[in-house]
Amino acid sequence: MTWESGDLAVVRRAGRIAAVQASSALAAVLLVVGAVVFIVDVRVQNQQIANQLTTVAATADDATDPPPGMQLVLRDRSGRVQVSAAGLPSADLLARPAGFSDAHVDGREHRVLVADRPQGRVVALVALDSYEEGRRRLLLALGAAELAGILASVAVVVLLTRRSIRPLTQALALQRRFVADASHELRAPLTVLHTRIQLLARRFEAGDAERTKQQIEALAADTRVLGEVIEDLLASASMASDAIPRVRVDLSTVAGQVVDGMTEHAESAGVRLTLAHDVGAASGVSVLGSAAALRRAITALVDNALAHEHSGGAIDVYVGRRAADVVVEVRDDGVGVDPAAMATLFDRFAHGHGHTSTAGRERYGIGLALVREIAVAHRGGVDVSETPGGGATFRLTLPAAAPQ
Repeated sequence: MTWESGDLAVVRRAGRIAAVQASSALAAVLLVVGAVVFIVDVRVQNQQIANQLTTVAATADDATDPPPGMQLVLRDRSGRVQVSAAGLPSADLLARPAGFSDAHVDGREHRVLVADRPQGRVVALVALDSYEEGRRRLLLALGAAELAGILASVAVVVLLTRRSIRPLTQALALQRRFVADASHELRAPLTVLHTRIQLLARRFEAGDAERTKQQIEALAADTRVLGEVIEDLLASASMASDAIPRVRVDLSTVAGQVVDGMTEHAESAGVRLTLAHDVGAASGVSVLGSAAALRRAITALVDNALAHEHSGGAIDVYVGRRAADVVVEVRDDGVGVDPAAMATLFDRFAHGHGHTSTAGRERYGIGLALVREIAVAHRGGVDVSETPGGGATFRLTLPAAAPQ
């Protein structure tokens, strides 16, 4: 099962379930809020209607001039009945018990208040059309707001869920990649170690002290190679975690440390290793980042140059400024870079052609990929071009730190 169809699918499915649950909860909350708003509005309207009917019933002394939207029916002590409009079922209305009720009059719904006063009985009616229309508009507005709110909440929840599971996805991807890198990179050196140990056992049993010594020395060299591979893998994992420190680093000093540390190794291969500075930029070659990671990157570039150099060749390390960037160039006059390999040169496990025998060890294809990861983690980049006259120039470009 691949990562895409395995752990990543599980994480994404969990994210979708969380998004659905959160969206459903928000939708339920919005529905409850909408229902509460509607109920409160209905109660307020009913109270307004009741207050209006009570006021009119208490103050009406005749039925000739009722307020707009209302009708009146009055009956005095002598039994004389007054109505505000012809066609009102006055007998039915006057026969109702005192208090509020609803009536269907002339095809319209009315709220009715029957009140007894010392002067006689008063019936006040108000048409509910306008109130019902207001409620319909409120329902429509609430429905539109609920739908928009639900859709917006779904979008927000989905976005936040994706962002919340992104660190987990990245962590799982990083774990998977590290395991894949480790299994890929360690398989070859471990196989070599196992073979050498078997040969060492045979030489020891045969009493061949000289060959046994050679195998022990080769075994020690292979363990150093294995240690370098593990160091590269750990550095690569650190770069991918975006957890590098942001301290001020003088690249001229770092490059000098790398050159000092690798000069003896270069001389043993018959290669001259030198360091040059841009005099005009001597005080402006600082960047923000990790000194250890940048040292590893420059070391990998010099090591790569040594792997393609010939005895009697030269490698120049240059540190300088280029506009707002600090540039570290590693130039060699070795076998150069195959143009067909440039597109994949910084990919993991990519192996350039033309390694020279002076490198003294097998290449495992993670060094240049690590350089690119370190460069990207420091908001920079790395590229390669042909050195005039032969060889290759690897250029590490990083944004310069602000002057202190």
